Amino acid sequence: MTTTGLVKVSCEIDDKQYETGIGITDEQLAELNICLNEFHGEWNYKIIPE
Repeated sequence: MTTTGLVKVSCEIDDKQYETGIGITDEQLAELNICLNEFHGEWNYKIIPE
């Protein structure tokens, strides 16, 4: 348990193969609703769907 109360963590293995080298434009990136976490927002963030 963490100090903020996190008790359970779940995860799954994704065995799919993904193409490499696919990018997006700066305009596409700017359209994403990215919410940075207060603690190390460069590492911890959420992408919130519209």
